[in-house]
Amino acid sequence: MMGAASRDKGKRGERELAEFLRGLTGSDVRRRVRQHDGDSDLEGLPGWCVECKRHATAAPADVARWWRQTAAQAHRVGAWPLLAWRADRMRDWVFVWPAGLHCTDAPPQSGHVADTLAADPLTWWRMVRQLGPR
Repeated sequence: MMGAASRDKGKRGERELAEFLRGLTGSDVRRRVRQHDGDSDLEGLPGWCVECKRHATAAPADVARWWRQTAAQAHRVGAWPLLAWRADRMRDWVFVWPAGLHCTDAPPQSGHVADTLAADPLTWWRMVRQLGPR
């Protein structure tokens, strides 16, 4: 069960990330207000299913679990998964997305964190922008 403080922190993180992505991509990214189990956290980034995580820490096992969740959500809606996380006292977000978008020898989409790329948001945007429409 998640407490009110944790839910509020998550909502603040989602709003922060949506604002950041609007500025970075020019898309009308916003927090999904009525979230149901299995919904992505943000909407408005065409072709992407965005999951946002704001936690005190982010151990490798946490990131792997969050990735499985993100990949499953994206698979259900036919979009590319994008996990964005930021631990407390970290200034920048870390973005995780399928390596298969860029590497021919990687699975196109997988629930395994080993099949991903991770970088800062600007690097993600520069890399996926080169792919053109999906």
